[in-house]
Amino acid sequence: MKHPFSIVFWKEVRENLRDKRTITSALVMGPIMGPILFAAMFGFIIQQQKSQSEAPLELPIIGAEHAKGFIKYARQKGVEILPGPEDPAQAIRDKKHKLVLHIDEDYGRQFRSGLPARIQMYYDASSKDSSVPVRRTRSLVEQYGRQIGALRLQLRGVNPVLGQPVFIENHDLSTPQSRAAIILALLPYVLMIGIFTGGMYLAIDTTAGEKERHSLEPLLLNPVRRSTMLAGKLAATVVFSLAAVAVTIITFKIAFHFIPFEELGMALKLDGRVMLLIFLLLMPVALLAGAVQTIIAAFSRNFREAQTYLSILLLLPMLPSIAVMVMPLKESAGMMATPLLGQNLLINQLIKGETVTALDFLLATGGTALVGAGLAWVAVKLYNRESMLFSS
Repeated sequence: MKHPFSIVFWKEVRENLRDKRTITSALVMGPIMGPILFAAMFGFIIQQQKSQSEAPLELPIIGAEHAKGFIKYARQKGVEILPGPEDPAQAIRDKKHKLVLHIDEDYGRQFRSGLPARIQMYYDASSKDSSVPVRRTRSLVEQYGRQIGALRLQLRGVNPVLGQPVFIENHDLSTPQSRAAIILALLPYVLMIGIFTGGMYLAIDTTAGEKERHSLEPLLLNPVRRSTMLAGKLAATVVFSLAAVAVTIITFKIAFHFIPFEELGMALKLDGRVMLLIFLLLMPVALLAGAVQTIIAAFSRNFREAQTYLSILLLLPMLPSIAVMVMPLKESAGMMATPLLGQNLLINQLIKGETVTALDFLLATGGTALVGAGLAWVAVKLYNRESMLFSS
């Protein structure tokens, strides 16, 4: 004879599988479309940045006749000089040009006198298309200035090196994987969202949904302990959450093949070992998410109300992801044991190719599992309350 736990578990699994719209939302739209859109977006950004960096720089210049030396130098560097507009500010606002240089009549006098010669650059820093041209133009002007400064010192018999008493020798310790991790900082959040959405509809249906359909009363009248019944429902919710995150990880693995990381000096190592470790890290998160969703849905009077509350709950996994992205966090045992935050930190380490210690792994999974088990216990207590039977 089957155990009551397995009977309840397989009942919920079968009923959820019959709902094609729920399965499509939980296991297809988010876990598959999310990584594809994620990869497509970053692939487009990388390709756009690459094309802007490699394309010939078009430079509209007002008063180009006042700086013939600079114009000659710019053309030698492959820059295409364009006639400048009458009103540079309006041309930028109208998006006719990404930037405009203005060289006034005093440039020649200042240049010949050995004074800093002024070149005005008009651009819109809020425009996404202007960052690369502005950076390239600024670098061009600075290189020209350094070259002219060195020639002036040489003509006066001064070694140009004397003008640079101190210099910085750069030692970049980043790796191709750690540079790729900067772009993939949102990956842990996308995985967390997959967990919370994967089992959300089942958690609602097994509590608020059954109350609304008045099918919970006869179910609880069966000679089965309510804790066993809830354990079966919760286990089904956790399984669908884990299925969603597994599909998400696999889809990311496939989608990342289409992002040209190598062209930007980046690399991503998402092999079987890393994928397995990420999945194991997220397993206790599935328990925590299922327990929280079950508790919230238990207090809801109907399916729609529970759906509203749980949609707001999706903001929860965003908080640690934002903290990891914007705050200079130094990993500690307390952070590793904090639910969701520990997973974010360790997933970022795995993406960077850093070594994850067994202690940190146990703290992250153990801390989250402990909180998840506590919330599951609270859910069991709620099922033992007679008020659970009523939807109003």
